[in-house]
Amino acid sequence: MVNYLTDFLRKLIPYQGSLIRVKATKSIEPKAKEYLNKLSKQGLIQRVKWGWYWVPAEIVDIWDFLKTDKNFKVVSAQTAASFWNNDFIHREVYTLKVDDKSYGQALQEFAKTKGWQIEIECSKDLSKVKHRKIGNLFVEIIEDNVITCLQRWAFVDAFATLHKNRSKINWDQLYQTAYWKRISKTNIRTRQALEYGFHQFEEMGGVNFPHRETKISDHFVKQAIDEAVEKVVAFC
Repeated sequence: MVNYLTDFLRKLIPYQGSLIRVKATKSIEPKAKEYLNKLSKQGLIQRVKWGWYWVPAEIVDIWDFLKTDKNFKVVSAQTAASFWNNDFIHREVYTLKVDDKSYGQALQEFAKTKGWQIEIECSKDLSKVKHRKIGNLFVEIIEDNVITCLQRWAFVDAFATLHKNRSKINWDQLYQTAYWKRISKTNIRTRQALEYGFHQFEEMGGVNFPHRETKISDHFVKQAIDEAVEKVVAFC
């Protein structure tokens, strides 16, 4: 390999394991576009899609990649719930929120080459998505994650997360936010779902949560919450 490519490849060492955007690398090398193309043809880096490459590194699984990839994304929904509740329900689809549509598309293309199923949600302002940095991961905070799962009918994920983290929950924040959110395609507020579910925990002999007794008029929602709570009580 010619010296200029060797030198450029050395400059990419900090990006190993990460997706990189061509225009971002021009700050370290004006001819980055040309050099990236040549390196990909030699199999030293991987072309993902127009304008994006992956700088190879040893990665064991998708979690390894998410930790090494330097682009900003937030682990969300059921995927974040699996993080908070110790993978109570193992899921093969990984949900991530990004603020760069191009990066989201590159991420999906790269995931296909690895056999990963990734669901991308693009948000123009990820600062509004409350999250915590844990190691090299950004994960949706527990309170918002529970509400997200309830909105998506992922009741087992939500109540398992609450059960596992009941000593860490900011209850005022949870109830205040939950008041304004509704379960998808219903008129049921997520706060109603929480309080009804917490009452069911008591009825089924589970732990006590702070709540007021609430009834659910929607039969399908009520049944789904009953089954979710029963499952969590049985296995937690």
